[in-house]
Amino acid sequence: MTEPKDTQGRYLDRAMTWLAFNGRVLEEAQDPQSAILERARFLGIFASNLDEFFMIRVASIRDRVRTGADQRSAAGQTQAERLTSVQARARELTAAAYTLWEQGIVPGLRDAGIRFLRESELEPNERAFVDRLFMRELLPVLTPAAVAEDTPFPRLFHLALHLAVLLAKPGEEERLAVVQLPRTGTRWVQVSGGARADGQTPAQRFILIEEAARAHLGELFAGYEVREAVAFRVTRDADFATDDQEEENLVDAVRQVLRQRMRGDPVRLEIAREASDAVVERLRIALELEEREVYRVSGPLDFRFLMDFARQPSLKAPRAPAWPPQPVPGVPPLDGIWDAIQERDILLFHPYETFEPVLRLLVLAAEDPSVLAIKQVLYRTSSTSEVVNALERAAESGKQVTVLVELQARFDEERNVNWARRLEDAGAQVLYGLAGLKTHAKALLIVRRGPGGIERYAHVGTGNYNERTAAEYSDVGLLSADEDLCADLTGFFNVVTGYSEPLPWRRIEMAPLGLRSRLLALIHREIAKATTEEPGLIRAKMNALLDIPLIEALYEASNAGVRIDLNVRGSCLLRPGVKGMSENVRVVSLVDRFLEHARIFEFRNGGDVETFIASADWMPRNLDRRVELMTPIVDPEHRARLGRILDAMFADNVKARELRSDGSYVKRDGRKKATRAQELFWEEARAAASRTEDPDRSVFQPLRRAPNAG
Repeated sequence: MTEPKDTQGRYLDRAMTWLAFNGRVLEEAQDPQSAILERARFLGIFASNLDEFFMIRVASIRDRVRTGADQRSAAGQTQAERLTSVQARARELTAAAYTLWEQGIVPGLRDAGIRFLRESELEPNERAFVDRLFMRELLPVLTPAAVAEDTPFPRLFHLALHLAVLLAKPGEEERLAVVQLPRTGTRWVQVSGGARADGQTPAQRFILIEEAARAHLGELFAGYEVREAVAFRVTRDADFATDDQEEENLVDAVRQVLRQRMRGDPVRLEIAREASDAVVERLRIALELEEREVYRVSGPLDFRFLMDFARQPSLKAPRAPAWPPQPVPGVPPLDGIWDAIQERDILLFHPYETFEPVLRLLVLAAEDPSVLAIKQVLYRTSSTSEVVNALERAAESGKQVTVLVELQARFDEERNVNWARRLEDAGAQVLYGLAGLKTHAKALLIVRRGPGGIERYAHVGTGNYNERTAAEYSDVGLLSADEDLCADLTGFFNVVTGYSEPLPWRRIEMAPLGLRSRLLALIHREIAKATTEEPGLIRAKMNALLDIPLIEALYEASNAGVRIDLNVRGSCLLRPGVKGMSENVRVVSLVDRFLEHARIFEFRNGGDVETFIASADWMPRNLDRRVELMTPIVDPEHRARLGRILDAMFADNVKARELRSDGSYVKRDGRKKATRAQELFWEEARAAASRTEDPDRSVFQPLRRAPNAG
């Protein structure tokens, strides 16, 4: 889709506002008030985000420049100007991250008794341990690759750690070799700091795998002197897609994409700052990179390891206070969930409330002989998915299981291919979406024979059916037996699994068929109902706002006096606070312990408030090229609760930042009473759970038959 030319400064730049968001992630790592392991975790998140940004966004802009594309961005820049701005800002953020590592994270970990060592800092017993580790675990798997003028340059794997080794031998020219480090296993090795007999807590000392390997390279290059050994890493273009309208075998096409991703064009070279100019230049030329695409860093490459490192339970360093998911009020134990959903809708708010009711519903459905069919969309799942296990058991037991697996969920393709094969082997009907569209909707439908006949149970939400991310992402979901909603989902699954044409929906709205037009109608209705006494109000929470028609409608609403409060986590083209265009629009971004992922849309509607949850952001790809669902929330209490969630998001003055018209973010007014939305949500969930009578868990009652079996 060609991005429109902006002649009046109406839009911000997508990439730069995303970098501003990731800068906010880095701010969490820089916060000295946070626990040191929490700061380290956020530094890892920042690095992971930046990797993906280079793989997708920088690669895309770079490709446009190289192919001579002359279209301007929505913000009015040429693609070359965008690339220059983006790379400059990415370099600033990278420099800030390494300054933080050296001046903040390393001292903070040291104060907490955790040290990452250079090889020269090892004690004799530690060095002996590393020597044995290298000989037993590393040496057998390391394979040096010579770099010679008359042979192709060795394949450098995407995001893998490598060592560039400069070798010398009397009477010969210096030679260069490359050693790829293992891509499996942990990045770090603990060399000391275990339990002691005297009960004292010793320092926990670690060495990174590249440091251990560098100290023993002589074992790989017998007869040569190792003059230089520096770590480096290559980031490649990973933005590949299948042409699923042309491919006969989508699984094979996706596997081809995975292979392409490993050998995509390089877009960034990261290398240790101490590397000689000669080594850097040799690598740069071989990778066909410009000088500005080389990043020299002082510290370990690839901070992503800190996300897993910070989770290690054995670490004694301070952590953020635990916010464990709380039980959901109104959800009874065991199979009572069927009756509870029949009685009224249940609104779920993760991760403050547990994802367990959704998992339990699937487990019960797999085991309950009264369940006839299960239909579900899977976009991203966990590596050990209880969701998939339940679907597999249901299919094996003879239930009709239909699963729409989105094979093209970026960076989860391989996992989804494997799940699809497993489910097919179990007897499930597996479909791979619709030609030309990704299926991003979050929907589950269970058909069950009850005492009064056929019953249907639905779950729709804003997050994936992924137990791991359900504990880390902030999402909302709805469990319902509402006849209109279940009828709509029945029609939805008929559309996406067969040749059925969509009938008029009773409740839901679906992209790409009508979601944008419905949202535009809701915005224009707010304009029509706005008066001086009742000016109108639109509040929306999403991950990105990039759709020009919707942004223009919001500008129109602002000029009509409608107040617009937007919570946009990342990229945002809308330029807020511009007189005569968007002076009634406020945009807030919130970064905290949990990734904000929910999509909630609220329209005042002249006092008869309408509230929706959705799988879709307000982006062209979601509205035009993906299968998405938006669902109204009809229960007044649930609407009110979602309203309170929005209230807290816009009141947050601890973790929230407000977007200015120039694209910068500023901290909210801190003179008022401190309000931290995520902390408030968890405290409310804990209080609600404590008011719910807990069942007696001192007595365990075995079930003698399947729930509700005859």
